[in-house]
Amino acid sequence: MSRQWETWMTRGDEQDPHGHPLIVFSNDEACADANRASLNVLFGSTKRPAMASRPFEIVCDEADGFEKSTVIDCSRIFFISKGKLGHRLGSVSQVRRVQTCRKIAEVFRLVLH
Repeated sequence: MSRQWETWMTRGDEQDPHGHPLIVFSNDEACADANRASLNVLFGSTKRPAMASRPFEIVCDEADGFEKSTVIDCSRIFFISKGKLGHRLGSVSQVRRVQTCRKIAEVFRLVLH
């Protein structure tokens, strides 16, 4: 079972044998609900040293459970099958959780007052 803010790798397949890093964005109740077959996630990719982050991305690292510096796209929230989760890496740090929420609010132009 997964929990909100955990970092995972997806299961590999023919197109992507290594899997893809992600952050579970669904709340704990949705994660635990056996009647829900899917979860909301934020996908990431390995950050290339020479590449600057784009305005809709945050950068996570080992403190967030990722093996390498990982760019998380906060402009798209994906819906994936729980069965696509491969192996758990860790959990997003408190600092990065705040950054993620702020970035999502910024990207989607959510007014929070």
